[in-house]
Amino acid sequence: MIRQIMSETVTYMWRNKKNRLVMVLCLGGVLLHSLILLPNRPGANEVDITQLERQMEANRQTFEDQLEKGITVPTFFTGTSAYEVARNEYVNQRELLTVLNNGDVRRYLEIPYRPVDKEKEDDLGRAFAIQGYNDEQYFTEQKTDYYLNKAEPLTFHMVHERTSLQQLHLFLIGKGPYVLLLILLFMISDVIIKDRSLRTQKAGVPFNWFNYLFIQSVAALGFATVFFVGLTTLFILLNGLLHGFGSFAMPVGIIKEAASAYLPPSPSTMEIGTFLVKSLPYLIVLMYGFTRLNTLFSLIIKHDTVTFIASVFVLLFPQLYYSAATDKLFGIPLSFYPQSYYSFGEVITNRLGLPYDRGLVVLAVTLLIIEILNYTAAKSIKRQAYLR
Repeated sequence: MIRQIMSETVTYMWRNKKNRLVMVLCLGGVLLHSLILLPNRPGANEVDITQLERQMEANRQTFEDQLEKGITVPTFFTGTSAYEVARNEYVNQRELLTVLNNGDVRRYLEIPYRPVDKEKEDDLGRAFAIQGYNDEQYFTEQKTDYYLNKAEPLTFHMVHERTSLQQLHLFLIGKGPYVLLLILLFMISDVIIKDRSLRTQKAGVPFNWFNYLFIQSVAALGFATVFFVGLTTLFILLNGLLHGFGSFAMPVGIIKEAASAYLPPSPSTMEIGTFLVKSLPYLIVLMYGFTRLNTLFSLIIKHDTVTFIASVFVLLFPQLYYSAATDKLFGIPLSFYPQSYYSFGEVITNRLGLPYDRGLVVLAVTLLIIEILNYTAAKSIKRQAYLR
């Protein structure tokens, strides 16, 4: 009976048109990101060679014209001259261009000069808000030390965070957890409620009602998990072939606790492999928790669209009150609320200042409460009353 319930649930989810639509859209999103968006996204302080060559030519013309006219003496007010500024820029740009053409990554990192385009930086922040580029840019100095002394082999894609593992990290410290949970809720929102349209077949199933709902939930979660694993594997392979897979030893930014109360927290790094391993418990617990929450709402609400809206409201509820200055809700520290740990990438890197272990304990207690509520609801809302 268990195998039959699971097989029926998985078959329904596979044949469901809305699920196929979201799977196709996710697949398209991965292809679009790896093939089009990422190759055209400038990395932090990445140099546009074409623009650099134009600037070099303009500076060369400027200082040669000034030299020809004999205007090389610094002015009284600025202490410099157009000739000196243009020539210094030209020398720096020529050195940088030579390094880029030679593909010398370490020398590229050692050169302090970068022509920065503010307009591109602003566009980058808006276009890639889902990924945590803006949060990670403050750890450039710590990462550069690793690239110069330990990374082997070192590539420009690694420096500009295009490798598969770095992209996964940026996804998880950004809005990635919310995106994954939102897709999960969309796929499973009608798994329990669909049985109401099959009353004659379901009302007399000789199986415990609570266990039946539990198996349906687990089967639906399993289907979504297999889809996410397959999509992630495809992304790692595709993006890895194009931009490199990266190394589990690569650094990612974290906020290190201050040594004393009189010192501010300091930027530091941890290995990306450690980050991904620490992410797994949160991801598993949150996906399971929202699956069982969907089961509870399905029993009470009995409508797939309203169930989905209610689940999304729980998911997005922290956005209604949370800000950088928020540390308590109703007088209770945020670290005791399960919704504080939805963005678990920021928890692992200590950007939110929330304890990692406490988050797992709080979520585990929340799961226990959800299971008790599911059991109570299944006892109160009998199978016959729900299906008929």
